[in-house]
Amino acid sequence: MQKVEIELNRKEGAVKKHYIDKWLVAAIFLLIVLGIIMVYSSSAFYARQYWGDHLFFLKRHLKFLIVGLVGMTVMYSLPYRKLKGYTWYILMGALAILFYAAFIERGRWVNWGFINFQAVDVAKFALILFFADSLSRKERYLNSYNEGLFPHLFYIALFAILVLMQPDFSSAFMLICICLTMLFVAPIRISHLFLTGLSFVPMMIIAVVISPYKMQRMLSFLAPGDDIKGSGYQVYQSLVSLGTGGINGVGFAHSTQKMFFLPEAHTDFIFAIIGEELGLLGTVGVISLFLVIMARGIKAATRTQNRFDFYLIVGLTAHFVLYAVVNMMVTMQLLPATGLPLPFISYGGTALLFSCIYAGLLMRITNDTLGKKKSNPYNLRKNRPKKAGPKRVAKAGTRK
Repeated sequence: MQKVEIELNRKEGAVKKHYIDKWLVAAIFLLIVLGIIMVYSSSAFYARQYWGDHLFFLKRHLKFLIVGLVGMTVMYSLPYRKLKGYTWYILMGALAILFYAAFIERGRWVNWGFINFQAVDVAKFALILFFADSLSRKERYLNSYNEGLFPHLFYIALFAILVLMQPDFSSAFMLICICLTMLFVAPIRISHLFLTGLSFVPMMIIAVVISPYKMQRMLSFLAPGDDIKGSGYQVYQSLVSLGTGGINGVGFAHSTQKMFFLPEAHTDFIFAIIGEELGLLGTVGVISLFLVIMARGIKAATRTQNRFDFYLIVGLTAHFVLYAVVNMMVTMQLLPATGLPLPFISYGGTALLFSCIYAGLLMRITNDTLGKKKSNPYNLRKNRPKKAGPKRVAKAGTRK
């Protein structure tokens, strides 16, 4: 009997050889290809005027992309569950880097000569790993505020404050949102989580009020038509780009807004150039690709039996979806300008690099999870032994 159960578990939990989540892989690589095309289209005019080379930004983008693809391959090949024993050390390393950026560099970037990167990108990766490990180990204590929830809130607040000191309000906000998403799916009392969200509101308000630049952005968002030639100029030009594109767009590389009308056309507002050149169909296509990433992440999260994998999938998926949603909403003037990139598409260095690393890890987990046959120990339909029913007793005078 024991041998039969072992064989049954092997069959039900067996991973298909070379299983690949084609939908997730296709969505990620289509976004990467679209990013290459749109970075060139949105930056060529600007690069020729200022750098004398219309391929200047495209070349740099491809360099970071190559490094990112290497990182993606490494993360995909890595036995990621072995990271569980090192998440604390990774978190402390990220904390040291944040301290260095805030107090030594006094900015967002860490410049070590041979390598330059944004400290917050390392911090996000470290927090996602640490939360996945910690939440999976401490689920039984999460109903307790002091033993379960408070230690996680402490790390969120500490990291967010250090990011705000750089200063980088938008990245601190996203850091909080990603971590709260991971806490939301954990077995935590809703009242505790609601109070947790409220506790971060005063910190965000103070960070806006004490910064004249952030305050001006907020006022421009609340009254967008008051200063379209000043603080509201960028978002106004973004709306012009989206409106000009219509349904089908003006055509690839035919955008006029990128010709010094729309600032940061190849970075934060590249979605507006997509809307102008590829029209509503192009923007809907981009949104659909991010929805595919979200859907595959949700499917893998609901399928996995490993709690570390579950929280890791939620954190990585939340990163892609939240960054995409906020970037698009800013472009459409539904949120104040933040300066956050569109994953895989915006021109960028460490943001693109870490997006590829996150994608490699997410693809590895989804492939391992969705490559297994559905296994439910309480409902094994095909292999469940039939119950022995009552024996039929032949009546007297009937044929046996």
